[in-house]
Amino acid sequence: MTGYFIVLDVGTTNIKGIAFSEDGEILKSRSVRTEPIFPKQGWVEQDPRKIMDAVYALLDHMIDKLGKPLGVGMTNQRSSSVVWGKKSGEPLYNVITWQDTRTEHLVEEYKSKSMVKFGRFLGDMVNGIAKLIPGVKGTERGAYLANLSYVSFGTNHTSMHLRWMMNNVEKVRVGVEKGTALFGTLDTWIAWNLTGRHVTDYTNASATGLFDPFYLKWSDNVLDIVDIPRDILPEIVSNDEEIGMVKGYDIPLLTMIADQQASLYMSGVESGVVNMTNGTGSFIDILVGDKAVPGDIGIYPMVALSSREKVLYLLEGFINSTGSAVDWMKNIGLIQEYSDIDEACEKSRCELVFIPALSGLATPYERPEIKGNIMNITLDTSKEDIVNGMMTGLSMRSVEVIESLERVSKVKVDRILADGGASSIDGFLQMTADLSGKRLERPRILNGSAYGTYMLAKCVHEGKDIIEGWKKPEMDKIFRPGKKDYGDIRKDWQTRLDAAMRKK
Repeated sequence: MTGYFIVLDVGTTNIKGIAFSEDGEILKSRSVRTEPIFPKQGWVEQDPRKIMDAVYALLDHMIDKLGKPLGVGMTNQRSSSVVWGKKSGEPLYNVITWQDTRTEHLVEEYKSKSMVKFGRFLGDMVNGIAKLIPGVKGTERGAYLANLSYVSFGTNHTSMHLRWMMNNVEKVRVGVEKGTALFGTLDTWIAWNLTGRHVTDYTNASATGLFDPFYLKWSDNVLDIVDIPRDILPEIVSNDEEIGMVKGYDIPLLTMIADQQASLYMSGVESGVVNMTNGTGSFIDILVGDKAVPGDIGIYPMVALSSREKVLYLLEGFINSTGSAVDWMKNIGLIQEYSDIDEACEKSRCELVFIPALSGLATPYERPEIKGNIMNITLDTSKEDIVNGMMTGLSMRSVEVIESLERVSKVKVDRILADGGASSIDGFLQMTADLSGKRLERPRILNGSAYGTYMLAKCVHEGKDIIEGWKKPEMDKIFRPGKKDYGDIRKDWQTRLDAAMRKK
């Protein structure tokens, strides 16, 4: 068969190959599991060779079953890092994934650098001036300086991964010093193997902690602070730039894009569009237009999409535990399947407060030390009450992130497109709609990153502008606010949350 596209969806534990027809129908899907490696507590790695084995196996399978495709698009987990030899092509160390926390001591070390502290000081000054003269942050320079208040380092930043490898892996240190090593995130590693080009795209680059979204380049300041040479970093390309021909297959790698940005692209290309991907956690992204907007605590500015003519920007917030919180309820026997949740919530008669900080509180608090809390338990509390409390807590966390994004972006949100596996839970989306006052739309295809990548690949193949060529995906169900009045639950939530954060 001809007339289809292969999308490679490179996740943390699975790599998926999805065949989309030209009309966007899924013709075939296959997944190859890539087991994480846990050398020590807090270390999470992957074998880069096995990642490529999985990629080739998926390409071979799809082509054997469906014939030669029109092209390939790739979307991937962000911020996972790999270094390899320029001539040999051999990895010099395993992939350090975004989940890895080995760099905690480096994060603290670099947070305390005088240049970082001075940057925060400048940012605080500009943000203070902006309260009197709001237009200050409307300029490119002003936005850049204002964002310095919130710039930091994290264990998921590839800047920290690379610094750790340079400090602790002899092959990496020597390769970097001699200029014989190349560095990249997973998109770069895969693209280099498939096409021979050492490239990343703007969306992946903007999630590394090495990139300046305001000036659209690798950050001179961060490279200086972390002491990373520029020549090991990949070239940055637009999402509408064909990467090259896949060696041995004679098919083009049409595009690559980070997974959350691909989901946001599926949702739309206009300012104010919001995508909420409910997977293991929830990532909520708002398009803010063609100018980068400074972030805030737990809110990060990134590139949403780049064409050779235009760049779109986003702000992102996230919740650490969503699907993982639901899986926890399954593991301890509160529910058997996702489908049990709506029935449990209907049976519940108690307004129990469950703060679902099972992996800490992210946006807008950035309090990783906070643990989950269940409050208002009585002798009458049932397992249905706990399930309902959990889902209410997840909805309230979503509302907090949405409202923070509105406040920082100054963009009014009307509708939210919700994808990801946990978006299959009707009650969760309806409750979020009721509590937020926003309309939630669920697409027919819940894998938004794969569908968004298909849309990009098709535009590139047909030579269409990727912004003008966007088309709204088919919706499965719409959840409108106002179905249920939750009374004083928001006030009660804030009271209990404040109490939880005051605990030592």
